[in-house]
Amino acid sequence: MSAELEALVLALDAVLQARSGDEAKQLEAVYLTRLDNVLARRPGVSRERLMRVVDFAHTQWLRAQRQPPTLPPRA
Repeated sequence: MSAELEALVLALDAVLQARSGDEAKQLEAVYLTRLDNVLARRPGVSRERLMRVVDFAHTQWLRAQRQPPTLPPRA
């Protein structure tokens, strides 16, 4: 995952974790600003497509964060 995409994924995760309140609004503003910065550097990418990519990468990132189940010891 590129550093640019990772920053967007982490910003989205922070927004989703905060859920509501002033902190959530501030985090959402940071996320949207980062989206705009990426879109400015990549003129061929639409906002909707970038948001879908970030959402997909976030889902994959969450899966990777989960701990695998431990195997029981051999008897």
